[in-house]
Amino acid sequence: MKDVVSAAPSLLNDLYERTTDPTQWPVFLGKLATLFRADTASLRLTDLHDPVVYHSYTIGFQQHSNQRYESEAVGLDPFRERIATGPLGEVLESTSIISDQDFERSEHYQTVFRPNGNFYAMGTQFEREGGRGMHIGIHRPKHRGCFTREEVSTLEFFSPHLQRVIRLSRLLNSLNESLRQANRALDHLPFGVWHMDAALGVDWMNAAAEDALATNTYGLGLRRGRLRSESTNSPDVLKAMVRKLTENQSLTETLKLGQTGACLVMTQSLQTRTGFHIGRAHVPGILCFLLDAGRPAHLNQSQLTTMYNLTPAEYRLASFLVTGLDVSEASALLQISPHTGRTQLKSIMQKTGVNRQAALQRMLLLSADMLRQPDE
Repeated sequence: MKDVVSAAPSLLNDLYERTTDPTQWPVFLGKLATLFRADTASLRLTDLHDPVVYHSYTIGFQQHSNQRYESEAVGLDPFRERIATGPLGEVLESTSIISDQDFERSEHYQTVFRPNGNFYAMGTQFEREGGRGMHIGIHRPKHRGCFTREEVSTLEFFSPHLQRVIRLSRLLNSLNESLRQANRALDHLPFGVWHMDAALGVDWMNAAAEDALATNTYGLGLRRGRLRSESTNSPDVLKAMVRKLTENQSLTETLKLGQTGACLVMTQSLQTRTGFHIGRAHVPGILCFLLDAGRPAHLNQSQLTTMYNLTPAEYRLASFLVTGLDVSEASALLQISPHTGRTQLKSIMQKTGVNRQAALQRMLLLSADMLRQPDE
């Protein structure tokens, strides 16, 4: 048998790659089977009490016999109960469960092992949760002999690593599902939003932003994954806005986009600046909002009234301010005097605890719940 010390690094590396790409489990199983001079291997998710296979990865099995095992023959498996009830991570070798003579006469051997040219097996259940268990099995022909104590110990060496990979995969699946839910929520926002680095490299964007940047609707687009502007006099205006934010000269930067009434709002995204980080943790990201007065982001009046006790007039003004308009432009659209508009703005800022219009706009944009109407 190949020395496990020399084989382990490559196999462990291959195993942990399965964390992000579980569909490639057969690749690892194939390498593991080679280590044990075996032709077949399986990784199965089964019920701990009933003979049910929920999911499996296999290599070397005849498709027909594998399908038969999963649909009906699992109930005849003489190893299933011992593996499911034994200590977690303990590897069992087939001869410790059933004699060669009895196994050769068993229906499990005739329907599953014999069609695949196998006789001996060893395996372990390395993870149990919610009434289900994950187990791995290695199988080989009779002429290659039963599995030795050394081989059992070698498979036990991999058992805790298998458990960690499965748990990491579960965490990553949970994280990815959370990200998908967040993306769906962002796609429902009536304005474009995306995140980028200080070099204008865009990390992610919602559907509204993707449409706008793909069609250059507002004079903004992407070139090699970086934000670019075609509607401004200076091609460096975006870099200048980012520089002010990253150097903490400003909390929010706003750029009017042509004569459409649309604007681009940039604000520094929150990042932790303490502790250990890998990569560019100390480089602040930029959160961008693409706002269009023709497609207003309706604030939730009930929510704003409850939280900040805004009057109906103050709510109407805030609804215009969140689109990127200044107080004079909003006052004109509301058909109130600039003095009245400034008085209402001062009241809004006092109630919300901010002291600048840019900070107010930033607060409203980052409070996504305020932008959802009750019926949305």
